[in-house]
Amino acid sequence: MHRTRPHTALRRAPARGRAVLVLLLLLAVALVSGCALQPVEVVRPDVFRNYAIYLRDEMVRRNILDAEGNYMEAAIRDNRDYRPASYGEELYRRLSTRFRSAEARNGLAGETFADGATADANVRIGKVGFALGQGMDVISVSLTAITDWNGDGVNDWLVTCTVTPLFGNGPREYYLAVENVGPEGVLKPTLLAIRDCANNECTVLVGKARTKALGFDPDRSTDKAPANFVESQPGQQIVLPPNTPAPAGAPGAAGPRVQEQSLSK
Repeated sequence: MHRTRPHTALRRAPARGRAVLVLLLLLAVALVSGCALQPVEVVRPDVFRNYAIYLRDEMVRRNILDAEGNYMEAAIRDNRDYRPASYGEELYRRLSTRFRSAEARNGLAGETFADGATADANVRIGKVGFALGQGMDVISVSLTAITDWNGDGVNDWLVTCTVTPLFGNGPREYYLAVENVGPEGVLKPTLLAIRDCANNECTVLVGKARTKALGFDPDRSTDKAPANFVESQPGQQIVLPPNTPAPAGAPGAAGPRVQEQSLSK
């Protein structure tokens, strides 16, 4: 349960009043905790909750969550932010698929989802995401939240890609961060985690475990060295049954139900 949710009041306030309220709220948090939380504009609360659960340590380190798993939600507008008319269109046309496709990384497939789509592809584009049929999979990509992920003063996008097979196990979710988004060029995301669901249990992979699942290192071939990512247990996977309540202290927490398994076996 989120204890601090200023977004309702902020949306009703004038722009200047909204900015003042945000500053006052951030100051209050700073006085209590000693460090101000980064405000988060949550687009998909149901999906952002997964980030708050599975990437909790990393998000605490980045001052997006506090130690109890709470976050500061606020609709903040910054003139430096790129705000397209349709996030769905931007993601479809510009988001690189290298985080999940070895073929795209090797130049054997289109760089973006639009590049790889066939002429008769069934694509539906909405304001914050898109869905398309690709082979025997249904792929949906959506903007999950906007926040200053890398701490450089400019807001970044948290994006979720879900691949659902028409038959067999699934789905698989990719949790992505797209930093310093501008109006041009390919959007090159950082793969934060993978969530696989099969046989009534879900496995969340971070760090080196992502490489084992993908068959390649998702951090290699990026334009910059991978960030120092903090894992709860480096090289571990977290196994949860589908629809498991959040661990204690996380938003919507009902109690801890986390089992860790080593990938080094």
